Amino acid sequence: MKKILFLLCAVLMVVGNAGAQKKNVSKAKAKILSENPDTNAAKEAILLALKDSTTYNEAGTWFTAGDVFAAIYNEQQKKLWTSKNADQPMMAQSLKTAYDSYLKADSLDQLPDAKGKVKPKYRKRIIDKVKEFQRGFTDAGSYFYEQKDYKNALIMFSTYLGYKDLPILKGEGLEKDTLLPLITYYCGLSATQCQDPARSVVYYEQIKDVVDPKWVYARLCDDYMALKDTVNLVRMYQLGAVKFPEEPFYVRNMVNFYINENKMAEALRWIDQAIAQEPTSAILWNVKGRIQENDKKIDEARACFMKSIEFDPNFGEALGNIGRLDYNFAVEELNRINNIRNEKLYRAEKVKIKVLFEKARPNFEKAHALNPTERDYIIALRGIYYNLDMDTEFKAMEELLKNLK
Repeated sequence: MKKILFLLCAVLMVVGNAGAQKKNVSKAKAKILSENPDTNAAKEAILLALKDSTTYNEAGTWFTAGDVFAAIYNEQQKKLWTSKNADQPMMAQSLKTAYDSYLKADSLDQLPDAKGKVKPKYRKRIIDKVKEFQRGFTDAGSYFYEQKDYKNALIMFSTYLGYKDLPILKGEGLEKDTLLPLITYYCGLSATQCQDPARSVVYYEQIKDVVDPKWVYARLCDDYMALKDTVNLVRMYQLGAVKFPEEPFYVRNMVNFYINENKMAEALRWIDQAIAQEPTSAILWNVKGRIQENDKKIDEARACFMKSIEFDPNFGEALGNIGRLDYNFAVEELNRINNIRNEKLYRAEKVKIKVLFEKARPNFEKAHALNPTERDYIIALRGIYYNLDMDTEFKAMEELLKNLK
């Protein structure tokens, strides 16, 4: 008997609690529909119902929650329109909560009943209410963006974008919304400000040819570099080179990429394209010279280095590169001559060496004057002065090397 009484009490407690929570749902409705709506009391009541298992899984509870938070949003919006002290963060968050609540209500509304039948009660009203405040998400996103709250800005802007993919709005033609590209752009900007390149590239890829292409292409390159996504990085360099032929950024980066990958044939192809864009660039001619030198095409390399200093007579790197070609040839000749066993022939050839080292000297001296701390220039000049019997200059280079950190 005691056991029966205990079970009966338990059942009564559950029923009583369920009734109390249903009263909270009713109370929330009443508070927002009264002549003088009390949104605070409505919110308090509906939150209690949402926390309880007896009402949590009911479509009506979530639909009412949507109405409550929509009422809070509208209340704050009216304050904003009438220049009163509106709480814009609360206004925005209430909008998002209302949206989420309506969608939750719809998902529960589509569940079959005890007989296995689906009898939706709220679908049409949910569609009308959700559509009613879509534009509010652009305002909320803009507010948070201006406040530099980029995380919430992204939430609001991306919610707006999500409308076109909502099953309940299928056939509404929202994919034709002319605002979509701009909002997608701001989603990308917000993700960038959140330092989330993995997310920002998704948005930028969608609008890269529509909104601010020149900036977006460059941003995609930066983001793919941050993600270490070489495949997409190279793809953007290639696309950018075609789309913006007047912009050297893309072609130059393609050159650097292929040089770093030691794919010199590709690097040469891209450097020629870069030079076509900037025919008087001393830097590009110097880079082409290095590519040719790497491919053992010394005469072609020399011609490129000469072209470089033609456009910039004080370009130390190109001067040093010409000096290095001459110095390396002089060293090769010195090694060859040192292996000559015939004394007479050795002396005759030895005389030619000074001419070769002398040829390398002026360019290295000028390069050294332009960049006095460059170790390679100092070492080369030390070797040149040694072979030219220039003792004072040789010792000066020796001293520089000792003091060089």
